[in-house]
Amino acid sequence: MSTRGRGGKFNKAKRGGGKHFSRDLQPLDKDGTPLGMWRDPTDKTKEEDESSEEESSEEESDDGDLGPSAKGGAGQELSREQRKEQARLKKQAAIAKKSKKVAEARAVTSPSAEEPKKPSGGENLSRREREALQAQQARERYQKLHAEGKTDEARADLARLKLIREQREAAAARKQAEKEEQEARQAENKERLEKEAKKRQAALGSGPTKAKKGAKN
Repeated sequence: MSTRGRGGKFNKAKRGGGKHFSRDLQPLDKDGTPLGMWRDPTDKTKEEDESSEEESSEEESDDGDLGPSAKGGAGQELSREQRKEQARLKKQAAIAKKSKKVAEARAVTSPSAEEPKKPSGGENLSRREREALQAQQARERYQKLHAEGKTDEARADLARLKLIREQREAAAARKQAEKEEQEARQAENKERLEKEAKKRQAALGSGPTKAKKGAKN
C-alpha cells in the first residue's frame, strides 16, 4: 500500500459533518456575565436594585406606554443597549412626573402666585370690551381737543359764538343810539315849549300896560 494513496485519502476535503453542541452550560445574566453554577439566573442585578423609587413606582405605567410590541417581546432577551434605553426612558418619565407633582403642589399651596396678572392695557379683553374701551378713549381725546378749540366742531362753535357776540354788541349800540336820539328830541321839544311859554307870557304881560297908558291920555 502506497503512502501516497493513503495520504490522499486523509487529505480529502470533507463535506457536511455532524452537528457540534456547546458544552459550556454555565448560565449567563442579561449583560452576558457568567453566573455561579448554583445561582438563580433570574436574580436581579445591583443596577436594578439601585434604581430610584420613582422608577420602581412607575414601572407599571411605563410598561403600559411601551406598546403591545414591547409587551409581546418581554419574554425575549433584549440587548444591552435596548435595556439601557428603556431604563433611561423610565428615569425621564419618573423625573417628569415628579416635577409635575411638585408644580401641582406649589400651585395648590400658593394659587395667587401662579395666577397670571391681567394687563392694564386691555390685551385679554373680549372684542366688545375692547371696542368699548377704544370708544371711551376716543371720546376723551375728542373732548380734550374740543376744549382746546382744535376740532372742526369747536372752531364752528367759536365762530358762531363770535357772531352772536358781535350781533349783541351791535344791538346794544343801536339801542344806545336810539336812546340818545330820543333824549335829544325830548330836550329839543322841552326847550321849544319853554320858549313858546315865555312868548305867551310876554304877550299877556304887555297887554295891560298899553291899556293903562291909553286911559291916562
